[in-house]
Amino acid sequence: MTASTLPLDADFLNEAPASATPRPLVDRIPPIPTRKHLHGRLTARRLWRFYAMLGLVFLAGVAPLALGASPQWKAFGLGLLLPGGGFLYAGGIVGLIGAVVSVLAFAVIMFIWWARGVILGPPAVLIGTALLSAAWIEGSVGISWMQWAIPGAVLALHGWFALGRRKEFAAAKARGAELNSILMKTQPVMRDAPVSAEPEMPPSQIAEFRRMMDLALQPVDSWNGFAMNDTWQDGALRYQICTMSWNLALGQYTRLPAFHGYLNTAQENLIRKHIDRKTWNYWFWESLWGNFKIEKNPVQTDNIMLSGFLGVSLGLFETSSGTSPFSAQDALTFRWDEKTAFPYNHASLMQEVVKNFQRYDLGWFPCEPRWIYSMCNLVGRTALSLHDARHGTDYIAQTGERFDRTMEEEMMMADGRIKVCTSSPFGFQVPSLSGLFGETWGVRFMTPYDPAGAERLWEVMKQDFISVKPDGSLDFRLLPLGWDTRKPADFSRWPELNPLMVTLWAALEMGDEPIIAATMKAIDQRSGDGVAASQAWGGRNTIRDMVNRGLPEAWAKGPILGQATYPDVIVGRAVTDGEALDLVLHPGAGSVRSEIGLERLKPGRGYRIAQTDERFVAGADGRAQLTVALDGRTPLHIVPLA
Repeated sequence: MTASTLPLDADFLNEAPASATPRPLVDRIPPIPTRKHLHGRLTARRLWRFYAMLGLVFLAGVAPLALGASPQWKAFGLGLLLPGGGFLYAGGIVGLIGAVVSVLAFAVIMFIWWARGVILGPPAVLIGTALLSAAWIEGSVGISWMQWAIPGAVLALHGWFALGRRKEFAAAKARGAELNSILMKTQPVMRDAPVSAEPEMPPSQIAEFRRMMDLALQPVDSWNGFAMNDTWQDGALRYQICTMSWNLALGQYTRLPAFHGYLNTAQENLIRKHIDRKTWNYWFWESLWGNFKIEKNPVQTDNIMLSGFLGVSLGLFETSSGTSPFSAQDALTFRWDEKTAFPYNHASLMQEVVKNFQRYDLGWFPCEPRWIYSMCNLVGRTALSLHDARHGTDYIAQTGERFDRTMEEEMMMADGRIKVCTSSPFGFQVPSLSGLFGETWGVRFMTPYDPAGAERLWEVMKQDFISVKPDGSLDFRLLPLGWDTRKPADFSRWPELNPLMVTLWAALEMGDEPIIAATMKAIDQRSGDGVAASQAWGGRNTIRDMVNRGLPEAWAKGPILGQATYPDVIVGRAVTDGEALDLVLHPGAGSVRSEIGLERLKPGRGYRIAQTDERFVAGADGRAQLTVALDGRTPLHIVPLA
């Protein structure tokens, strides 16, 4: 028996009945596949290539010893075998200091290799320090026993690593079998609930909404309020922008489907900032030192952290707003300078993503040069799914089968957990990037196409990292020395970098109410009251519904608030049932009278504001202008006259 997605009873509901009991979305949680081998076929091929390369380096390092070469050549060879090995052979205090500095330099360049894609950095440092040790030992005789001790230590170290991998694999298989017995008894969390609007934004979320509006509604070429001091990692502009883009689109879909106006303008502005050179200039350098290519086009080769993330921004915005302003020819132009530009639109950008997926036998492609991240590739797949759903393309048909096999055969481990970061040429993973943050991050992007797989990964994460204590508080485990416990760029500015925030987003998408409540409480205890609610833009199945269901007909065709003045009017909720319009408005600062514009009304039809009994008639274009007095929270229920 295989897990399957159950059929839908109803697609859309503006307000879900309190008595409705949604049934499970999948019939059961699938087991973790049994693993006979530590690695999948494609990963194993890469690892053998890596080990062969290490073997050649080892032979080159011991050759001067076997040939009885001079101390200088021996120091150079030992420096190739082990960072600082040549200095250890030289001996003395200076030699010891040189060895320590060499090890530290190698550790730093390994981090830079991961963070920036500088693939030649580690061999350059290794060769450079080996040459320095050879220069230092000139005219001296090294410590003779180091000639066999260092090669022996290197072989012993690799043997210890190999034994450790075997033990870890055996433990992972045992853990997988244990988890499978748990999965068999565990009921799926996801429910087949119809699309419905969430309650109005709470005060902390309104404050976050205003922060995002302040940033997004400034001129596209203005960057006031954006952090510009991190080009490469957590605080990079591309992540600041796409996080706001996604949250605004999720918020529009769940709380503001009947509001366009400045909310649409803000999302369009953010997408235009995403294609500004300030956002993607980093790729010229990463491509140069990582792919050895002078490449000014930021989406042609690799870089899914730009193309895939931008694709999701485009798809979510199209879905939540029902508009497609970036489908026009050359609507997305990456301009390098006055003479060089790379014109795209939404479709042609997604075609680049398809080409990149197809370039690799894994069917996944890198973020930083030669580093493949599972979360980024799940985002890229979602970008294609959104375009297929809105435009009838077949991008997933061209990429999905290989993508899914790689997830199960190459990226899933024997205990059901997922590799977060893998070297595309060499096959090894960076284990410190796994854990609560790295693995939970992708859960909500699995729900649109593989709810059963999302259920499995979510339950594995709950068994290994997160649970609810008897008192309702959250019990969670963070892995040391990795993403789970690193200090992000700025928690206050980017709370999404908090592993608990990523956990909350996954729990919201899954509809796991106990984890949602416990995680929100834990976040507020650590970051301040209301922080969790300020970031809770999605709800149960939100991303799944945005991909697979889109806008309900009532939301796509019913009346909307099409015009409001920011910051005079803050829209806390805007929902239509296809005929009536429910609004909750707040003044931006103190009491204010402001005009609002309604659109998609029935031409010539009369309407009434229930709270004031004010009446008006829609124009021939289905529009109407109203003046509203706001002195605090102001609900408006606008209904058509019989």
